[in-house]
Amino acid sequence: MEGDKKGITSEELKQHNKAGDLWISIQGKVYDVSDWANEHPGGDVALLNQAGLDVTDAFIAYHPGTAWKYLDKFFTGYYLTDFKVSETSKDYRKLASEFAKLGLFEKKGHITMYALTSIVLMFCSVLYGVLCCQSVWAHLGSAVVLGFLWIQSAYIGHDSGHYQVMNTRGYNKLAQFLAGNSLTGISIAWWKWTHNAHHLSCNSLDYDPDLQHIPVFAVLCELPTLDFLSSNVCREGQFVHTDVLTIVFKEKIPR
Repeated sequence: MEGDKKGITSEELKQHNKAGDLWISIQGKVYDVSDWANEHPGGDVALLNQAGLDVTDAFIAYHPGTAWKYLDKFFTGYYLTDFKVSETSKDYRKLASEFAKLGLFEKKGHITMYALTSIVLMFCSVLYGVLCCQSVWAHLGSAVVLGFLWIQSAYIGHDSGHYQVMNTRGYNKLAQFLAGNSLTGISIAWWKWTHNAHHLSCNSLDYDPDLQHIPVFAVLCELPTLDFLSSNVCREGQFVHTDVLTIVFKEKIPR
């Protein structure tokens, strides 16, 4: 009954914000996902970054409708007493609902198959240009085509890592393996765990692990980096724009 509900405040929820004591709220209901974090298909980083918070919008954005039925086993019995939905969230959820009704979230496996087919054709042309042609222009053209091949592969890896782009999970994993692990040499599972967290906290110095993936620049002292300025300083407040590589240093702090 409504009067029997156990309630906690948002401030009390925030106290459960670390590994081993990880609570979240979805539509006002509080869930304990402490033991589930390591099993989470999207990785534990995304959950740790959202620990102690209401994650309704993130849940809607990153989970299919079938995921809702799995929440009950994590329910603590508590509800947020001060749960409110912002106007921005209301607009977002309305938009997501309209998109779903239009079928825009449905799987379109043939699109990825076309992309994989184009990669195979580009790979064959590269092999022919390098192995069967002596012309410098043929080799240069092959290099350009190889670049496009890797770019297209990254797109497929990106999309298949975020959601299911093929008609079955098995084919989706195959697309991930081919596009990520095989062609670009990046573990799709590892990338997915960190990149999901990136989209939840884009360019946040504290919560976006993708800022550590840039091969030269890094922002957190405790993580290893190829320091291009000095091996004994940490640049706190560094901002990296991946399009123009703009870097702003606020200060240098000794390790």
